[in-house]
Amino acid sequence: MAGRGGTVGMRARTWADRAAAERATDREVGVVAAVLVTGSEKEAAHRLGLSHSTVKHHLANARSKVGAETTAQLVWILAPRLPEPAGVGQADE
Repeated sequence: MAGRGGTVGMRARTWADRAAAERATDREVGVVAAVLVTGSEKEAAHRLGLSHSTVKHHLANARSKVGAETTAQLVWILAPRLPEPAGVGQADE
């Protein structure tokens, strides 16, 4: 079955994606990371001390700069610049 075991509609990261990721500002990357961690734009705004409209503005600017049509595409392109969530990659003791 097509798409099984892989990502449907997602392409491999290219050098163009890496270059695009560098066009986003550190603040825009931070807002994307906060949305991922909190699970919502409103909660990210609260944690960052920003208004919800400011968070939406940062996301829209970042999508525009990197050529992403959706937030999912934005995350995919910015993934190399996103911080690793706490606890990920730590060995069990």
